[in-house]
Amino acid sequence: MTTTTTKPRLALSAIALAVLTLANPAHAQQTNDSMTRVEVTGSSIKRIATENALPLTTYKAEELEAQGLTTMSEVATSLVTGATNEPVGGGGGGTMINMRGLNTNRTLVLLNGRRLPNEAVGASSVNVDVVPMSAVERVEVLRDGASAIYGTDAIAGVINFITKRTVNKVSLSAGIVKPQRSGGGEQNRFSIVGGTGDLKKDGWNVFAAFDTQRRTSLMQKSRPEIWDPQRIAQLGGTLFTTNTSGSSSSPANYTVYNNGKPTATTGNPYWATGCGSNYDAPYSLASTKASGAGAKTCILDPTLYPQLLPDNKQTTLFTKASIRHGDDKLFTVEMLNSESYIDALNPPQVFGAQTDYDKLNPGVRKPLFINKSSKWYPGGSGGVPAMAGVTGQDLALTWSLDELGAAGTHDRQNTNRIVVADEGAFMGWDYRVGFNAAMSERRVGYKSGFVTTPELYAGVASGTLNPFGKQDAEGRAYLDSISVDGQNYRTARVKYFGPDFNLSRELMPLEGGALALAVGGDLHREMYSDSTSMLANAVTYKSSGAPGTTPKGARTIGGLYLELDAPLSKQLDLTLAARADHFSDFGSTFNPKASVRWEPHTAVMLRGTASTGFRAPTLPELYGAARTRTPSVNRWDDPLLCPSATPSQPNTGSLTTDPRYAGLNLDSARVCNTQLTTLTGANPDLDPEKSRTYTAGIVLEPVKNMMVSFDVWDIKMKGTIAQITEDTIFSDVNRYNNLFVRNPDGTLDYIVVTRMNMGGLHTRGVDVAFRYVVPTTQWGKFGINLDGTYVDKYAGQNDAGGAWTDSVGRPGALATGSTSANTYIFKWKHNLRFSWNYAKFGAQLTQSYTSSYEDTNALPTQKPGQPFYNVIDHYILYNLSTNYKFSDNLKVTFGVNNLLNEEPPLSNQRLSSRVVFAQNIAKPIGRAYTLRAEYTF
Repeated sequence: MTTTTTKPRLALSAIALAVLTLANPAHAQQTNDSMTRVEVTGSSIKRIATENALPLTTYKAEELEAQGLTTMSEVATSLVTGATNEPVGGGGGGTMINMRGLNTNRTLVLLNGRRLPNEAVGASSVNVDVVPMSAVERVEVLRDGASAIYGTDAIAGVINFITKRTVNKVSLSAGIVKPQRSGGGEQNRFSIVGGTGDLKKDGWNVFAAFDTQRRTSLMQKSRPEIWDPQRIAQLGGTLFTTNTSGSSSSPANYTVYNNGKPTATTGNPYWATGCGSNYDAPYSLASTKASGAGAKTCILDPTLYPQLLPDNKQTTLFTKASIRHGDDKLFTVEMLNSESYIDALNPPQVFGAQTDYDKLNPGVRKPLFINKSSKWYPGGSGGVPAMAGVTGQDLALTWSLDELGAAGTHDRQNTNRIVVADEGAFMGWDYRVGFNAAMSERRVGYKSGFVTTPELYAGVASGTLNPFGKQDAEGRAYLDSISVDGQNYRTARVKYFGPDFNLSRELMPLEGGALALAVGGDLHREMYSDSTSMLANAVTYKSSGAPGTTPKGARTIGGLYLELDAPLSKQLDLTLAARADHFSDFGSTFNPKASVRWEPHTAVMLRGTASTGFRAPTLPELYGAARTRTPSVNRWDDPLLCPSATPSQPNTGSLTTDPRYAGLNLDSARVCNTQLTTLTGANPDLDPEKSRTYTAGIVLEPVKNMMVSFDVWDIKMKGTIAQITEDTIFSDVNRYNNLFVRNPDGTLDYIVVTRMNMGGLHTRGVDVAFRYVVPTTQWGKFGINLDGTYVDKYAGQNDAGGAWTDSVGRPGALATGSTSANTYIFKWKHNLRFSWNYAKFGAQLTQSYTSSYEDTNALPTQKPGQPFYNVIDHYILYNLSTNYKFSDNLKVTFGVNNLLNEEPPLSNQRLSSRVVFAQNIAKPIGRAYTLRAEYTF
């Protein structure tokens, strides 16, 4: 490692001028850091930290903590370059960073410069919750492609979490986030970091960091203003009313059957008494529909079960041992062990003709019958009231199993990684070698309130189960015997292992410094498996995966790269890099990168980069869930057999009069305004995506302690892999006619909605930063920081050569075939921070801003001024964090999140679930108080 005594220069990224502002906290390096050549994210050559031509932003751990960010999920969602959402639903994938809105599988996440394993079910993105916050020293965000150094898939950028090098103290930290309002959403956190040994004195160090945190569940009923029926109706949702037909309820509704066919006679034995039955708590409301089918039925109370935030927990242990040997060489071993879960609550399991009986035959639904032999038949010996018109006929039931409570799912994820590495100097070369072995496992199952469907049907048919009220002892024992609570039905694993190396040295002196060369490479094996048991076929409700399938895949990837840094003068530096990779399943690819830094004045620096990228389809995209026929998400008119002038609007078609189909005896219920069969699953015929990225920037230091930067970026992709949406297909049925696969007689077999290579994507914008520190002798130090991103374009194609559609300020869709249903591309997003440090006291006020955008409207054809067209206004949040250092050992932090108690804006993203706050920009907990204490000894 060499040193220099030259004056530190400006630090940041790319070549021509930009247009708006981006301030780089990376410039706030300590003097020693700026004088010592170190390795920074995006380059394999050690250099002075401020001599970087790349658009790199560094966040120090103490800066993040000063903002009140104490979990990786909070850090990830705060990045203005990302469209990252905190996990709020029942999925257990965790927090995955989505830079530039290009989706999480195009952002490369590293820990100490090496890859982490992807979460197992999707197997394409890293869950950053596995990174222990207490062990992190800094986070480096590279805002351009890095395929030439790290691998071909770093299209959107790189996030590198860098841990402490050594620790020889013990620090305990405990904290709580307490919402002002009761009902849930509270977070508890605890961490301990301890180590021993001094690398300089003793030649060794060992330390460990343990983090654990938990957030409690928050139910919809605790935030009734988010469920305002009138506001939901304005968004396009159905205004809840009891003047309708009941579906699944508790007690069960019935339809009278005669000779195996349904009649118009419906009802509920407890409708006349308010639908209470003899349960311990009321679950349903009485329908006020006056007559006809559905009259005298019960309606499940819609306020009971919607969940705004699930219960979740993360626990992580990171250990590192380092020992010096030989001539200042360093051998290290790192181990990461993490477990996390998300436990979600759902409405109770439902049974009857409106729900699938098994997943292997989607759309095949069996009525749940009770007959007169059951003692629970209305008017029978079980005490269920007799009903007019019910005289021994079979009754088809629609039953919600509220007696067992909400249906709880559990989703567990374990991540384990070990890295063995050595670095030092040998024969004039700096070297770094290592071996990385990692595995991620995810287990999905039923936590509470689940029973097997066939056995429940049998229990009703035999008279053991009472669908109209509380179970007797025999019924309760039977439910216990068919319960699947606590059982996993799906297990997925991802494994990653292989060696890497890097060699670097100075070759010859140039006017601006030494010409430096680095060569390196890596070889790794990726393996993926995902097994769903047949238990999921017996419990169709809230079950993912295809029952009885065990998709799996593997590939080997080898890569070699070269980097050359040429400081042509004191002002001009040119870096060239190139990487060649070979995929065992996709052949070879070559990706170059060039970057330049020009400093015409001590207060001005220009920088620029140009690179290409290549992303092979992920193993699940290729070999994952088998192609499966499932009912469409929405109802549609068959464009051939129920044609309409406006196919994008269901229920506008009518049965065809084409004589070619006259002999089919078409039923309008099967071809008009109905769920059509779709084909979903993996696609082994996918091709890789390719990209090119340009950045150009200027960094200014007009006065002392002030820095301003602007970085333009431009990313263009082709062959983007996406799952085309049903809305896209039906918006132009002629263009996508080839996706409608029909039987010889013209009836629809299925619609292809598997992932496919679509058109291109083109996005560009400018990152802006401003930093100014005002030190005073009397009042301490004041600072202001701005990080912002302006997106000028986010245009996609459905097909190569097709029309481009811009999605800035609208729901983002990669190639307009959505791979992330709630990705939004904001025109402008920023974090503005004001800080004050005086003696032992510090305070920081942060403003987070997202610009207005068009919502995911209830009807895709909605235009401004029409009903249900919804625009979400710009959203601003203020967080306040203060800290006081009582002694060298004790530091206490107090803060207020959502200082002004801003309500989350309502969105029509999830109208059907009635959980309608805008999850992409807001939390539903309201104002919350944070308290954290750290003690070091």
